[in-house]
Amino acid sequence: MAPGYNSDFVRLLCASETSRQEYKRTYCTTQDNITQRLESFSISELPKTFQDAVKVTRELGVLYLWIDSLCIIQHGDNGEDWKHQSSQMESVFSHAYCIIAATAAVDSNAGFLERDVHTEYVYVQDASGKQFYISTDIDNFDNDVEEATLNTRAWVMHEGLLARRTIYLGPIRRILLLSPYRDSYFTIDPDFPSRFLSSGKRRILDCISSLFQDYSKRNLTVPTDRCVAIYGLEDRIAGALKCQSRYGIFQKYLHRNLLWQAPNDKMKKIAYDHHVPSWSWMAYSGGIQFMDIPLGTVDWIDHLRFDEECECDHAIFSNLWKFQNCTMGLYEAQYAILDSFGEKRGWIQYDVEGGKDHRKEQCVVVGRKSHDGIEEYYVLVVSPTSVDGEYRRVGIGLIQSDCVVGQRINVRVV
Repeated sequence: MAPGYNSDFVRLLCASETSRQEYKRTYCTTQDNITQRLESFSISELPKTFQDAVKVTRELGVLYLWIDSLCIIQHGDNGEDWKHQSSQMESVFSHAYCIIAATAAVDSNAGFLERDVHTEYVYVQDASGKQFYISTDIDNFDNDVEEATLNTRAWVMHEGLLARRTIYLGPIRRILLLSPYRDSYFTIDPDFPSRFLSSGKRRILDCISSLFQDYSKRNLTVPTDRCVAIYGLEDRIAGALKCQSRYGIFQKYLHRNLLWQAPNDKMKKIAYDHHVPSWSWMAYSGGIQFMDIPLGTVDWIDHLRFDEECECDHAIFSNLWKFQNCTMGLYEAQYAILDSFGEKRGWIQYDVEGGKDHRKEQCVVVGRKSHDGIEEYYVLVVSPTSVDGEYRRVGIGLIQSDCVVGQRINVRVV
C-alpha cells in the first residue's frame, strides 16, 4: 500500500508495479472493493491503528506499507490470494525495511500514537549549567512488549524474528528497541538464524524448542492457521539447517522434535480440511513442551525417518512394539506404567483428554537410554487406523524395556 506523504488518500499497489515483490496483506480488502482501492481511498476509512501506521510510515520517509487485511483479498476468491500471499511470508518480512509493532494497541481500533501519560520527573543541574532529567517512567520490555496483547497472537511471532529491524511502540515510551529476555541474542538477530547456528547443537535445540513452545501457546482466530502462521519461520530455519521440515518437525532433529507433550492434557484436535499428521503438534491446539533430554544420553533409532514414498508424504517408518507384563494407573496428567507388584516402571501421557484406549494401544520406540543398569525407551504411543500397517500417534512416554516387546516392522505413523 502506498501511503504517500501529504495526502489524505492512499491506494493499493500491485507488486508488479514496483521493482520489489515482497509485499503482504492488510485490513478487509475484498473482491467488491479491490478495484476502487487500487485507485485510491481515504485514510479515514481505516481503523485508528492503521491510520497511525500510515503516519509512522510517512514520518520514516518510507513509501510503502504492508497491512495484511488490506493487502490480501479477504473474501470472494476462494482464498486463492490468501494462499498465495501466506506462502510468501518469509520473503516479505525478511525484505521489509522494518516492522511497526503497535504494542500499545489492543486492537485495530485503539491506535498507538496518542496516549494520556503524565510523567513525573526531577532534574539536576551541575555547576556548568548542564541539566539531566530523571523520570518515574521506566522502560520495561517484559511488561510493555512481551506481555502486550499483540504478542499473544501467533501470526505476530515470525514477523519480529524474520525482520531485519522492529520498532516497538509501547504505552509509555514511543520506541522500545532492545529486548533483555531469554535468548534475545538469537531472537533479535537481524539475519536470523545465523547467530544460533554458530552457537552449538545444544543452543540450536534450545532455541527451536523455545520458539515452538512459545508459538504453540499463542492465539489464532482461525485454528487451522496453526500450520501456516509459522511456515515462513520454519522454512527459514530448515533452510539454515539444510534439512527438510514438515509441520514443525525438522529432519535433522527428527527424534527429539517428535518428543513433544501437552503439559496439562488439554489439547484438542484441529478440524483441518487436509491431512496433518498425528505425530505433529500442529495437528492439535494448545501449548506444548518438548522433553528435556541431555545431549549424548540417548541412542536414537536409526530407522525412523520421513517416508518419501507414501502418497500423503507425511508418514514415518518404524518398528511397532506392544506392551507386556504391566498395567496403567492414572497419576495427575500422566498414566504410570506399573508392574505386577505395583512398582512404577515408566509413564505415558496422552495428547488429548480422553484419547486413551488401552485395548488397542502399542508404541513406536524413538530412542533408548541406560540408567543404573536399567534400559528405558522413549516411545510414541500409537493406535491402529483402518489401514493395515498404519497407525496414528495418541501420546508419548518413557518406559522400561521389559514392559514392551517387538511386534512388527515397517509400519507407518500418519
